[in-house]
Amino acid sequence: MQLGMSGRLLGFIALIFITPIANALDSVSLNIGTLAGAQWQLEDTNIALTDLAQSPQQLALTISRLSLPKPFNDLKLVNIRCTAFSWQNKQLSCEQGRAKLHSKRWQSPSAQFSFHITEQHSSFKLSDLPLAGGIIAIEGEERGEQWQVQLDAQAVEGKLIQQLLPPQPFKLKAGKANIALKASGSHARLDALTLTAVFNGLTGQSQDGRIAAEALLSTVTLNAQNNNGLWHWQNHVEINGGVLYVEPLYLETAGHSLIWEAQGDWNPANAHVDIKSAHYRHSTVGELSGSASVNYKDGISLKQAELSLNTNNLQGLSEIYLKPFVEQTVLQGVSFAGRLKADVSVSRHSLTALTAAFDHVDIKDAAGRGGILGGAGRFNWSNDETFLRPSKLAWQHLQLRAVPIGPAELSFLTRADRFRLLKKAELPFSGGIFAINHFNWQAKKQLSFEGDLSNVSLEQLSTALNWTPLSGSLSGHIPRVDYNDKTLSLGGELIVKVFDGEIKISNLACSGLFTDFPKLQGDLDIENLDLDQLTGKFKFGGITGRLSGYVRQLSMENWRPLTFFAWLGTPDNDDSRHRISQKAVRNIANIGGGGAADLLSKSFLRFFETFGYDKLGLGCYLHDGVCQLMGVEATESGYAIITGGGLPRINVIGYNPRVDWNVLMERLQRISTSEASASY
Repeated sequence: MQLGMSGRLLGFIALIFITPIANALDSVSLNIGTLAGAQWQLEDTNIALTDLAQSPQQLALTISRLSLPKPFNDLKLVNIRCTAFSWQNKQLSCEQGRAKLHSKRWQSPSAQFSFHITEQHSSFKLSDLPLAGGIIAIEGEERGEQWQVQLDAQAVEGKLIQQLLPPQPFKLKAGKANIALKASGSHARLDALTLTAVFNGLTGQSQDGRIAAEALLSTVTLNAQNNNGLWHWQNHVEINGGVLYVEPLYLETAGHSLIWEAQGDWNPANAHVDIKSAHYRHSTVGELSGSASVNYKDGISLKQAELSLNTNNLQGLSEIYLKPFVEQTVLQGVSFAGRLKADVSVSRHSLTALTAAFDHVDIKDAAGRGGILGGAGRFNWSNDETFLRPSKLAWQHLQLRAVPIGPAELSFLTRADRFRLLKKAELPFSGGIFAINHFNWQAKKQLSFEGDLSNVSLEQLSTALNWTPLSGSLSGHIPRVDYNDKTLSLGGELIVKVFDGEIKISNLACSGLFTDFPKLQGDLDIENLDLDQLTGKFKFGGITGRLSGYVRQLSMENWRPLTFFAWLGTPDNDDSRHRISQKAVRNIANIGGGGAADLLSKSFLRFFETFGYDKLGLGCYLHDGVCQLMGVEATESGYAIITGGGLPRINVIGYNPRVDWNVLMERLQRISTSEASASY
């Protein structure tokens, strides 16, 4: 430290007082020039004795500029004037002075200033500095190679203090802050940092609008220590008022608080952050805690994470944190309520394990696709192929579209891309039981299923689906259904007991089921259905008797039939009562293009509500988009669809044996509507 100036100073003062010329002077000064230390530098240093003609005289030290050590070398103290100072051998002290703080962008007003400089120890203090609408105090100290600085700012305005800094991506519009900062280090290296900031009414937003705050009340603390380039840090953030927007989350803090605490390691050399522990608490919603390892050299890369979520207010959690992310997705309009505790493991952006325990869960869908009431259970999943921890799901009420399912429980195993039912499940369904005996699924590759239907009420089912009410019940066995290599196959015969008869589906196979061009083939047998149950509720018109038939060699592409041979008609051994309503006669005649409709309207037959018949039947052989129609017997002019029997009796003859398939479908569609049926 080049401070050996005390002899020159004393000689200068003595000379002033013992020479006669002093009486003719008002002031006299000594320019010392530049004084430099290891980290400090005093430029244009002067000592002046003023008011020589008065008593007492004033001795003042003036310094044009005091440069601070790194990393604060961008800040400089300028226009320094000390009226109480001492200068002994290798030691300079200013006990009472004024100075201004200067940076590349701004210069402060004058403030109280003091400093002490020796070869081994130097310090300065700037207090009562009016800046950015508040008051700031700064203290700095250097001892050998070590340094530390403290800053205390009270009631500074965010908008004004931001004007003193380089352009920032976040623009403050309002709000005040109290800031306490303490930093220490060696040479140009920062070794420790402690920051406490209290924000009141903070308002502003980022340039891209993705982050914004309004009237925010917040406290922030940060502690960091540098250990050979590895930073150990701890932080605490608490928000007790105002609004915070972090796209797409909108967080209002009225009546509750947000708290974030974390600690970990940061290595700037390899752009890596280890979050040893983190905890986020939304006071009325829930808590999220965990740890993570993140690289950010080439974009943010999540190396590993362990997260735990705990909430007793799933409704509030989903409204605030889930709903903004699912807008314009299949989950839009889905709401949740209940309690949830979940643990999640992530490795290299991939989910590796998930455990969730939940109860009193309600799920509702505004679009009416389904829902659950009184849900409870535990879900366990891992990407480990040897994972064996079972899962359980129970509910009081389950809704699938318009179909309600009563209380039930599922026990299953999930791992990797597989799902397997562990034991038989019975689902109360429309007055009956839908039993799932076997279910095994592998994503996009394989599915197998087997089940039973017992006494399912067609009346309840049709009412739930808003169909024309049907009577009777539905029972049957669903044999093993397998989906493998994009092909669905039926391992046996699907037998359904309905309308007091039986429908049997066999040789069923489907390829490309989940593609844009699925193909299906199979056979269908219909045995002895009760036509009164089948037609009595339809606008088609009532028919009594029995119906049997089949569909052979059915082949479909993209759910449109290419070819089949079908027949529906009166069984040979049917001895039940055969009656058909006038409306049904008209509609059947319309299918075959017969003249029965004209006959009914122009003859005395129009006065009868029903007619007797012997047999009815209609067949179709579809090929190249044309349906070759046939009836119960051939006639000279066509084919008989209905042959009369009893009184009154009527015959329905079809005259168009070849009908375009699309035309036939249009006729059936018109018949299926109540308005169209009533017109025939």
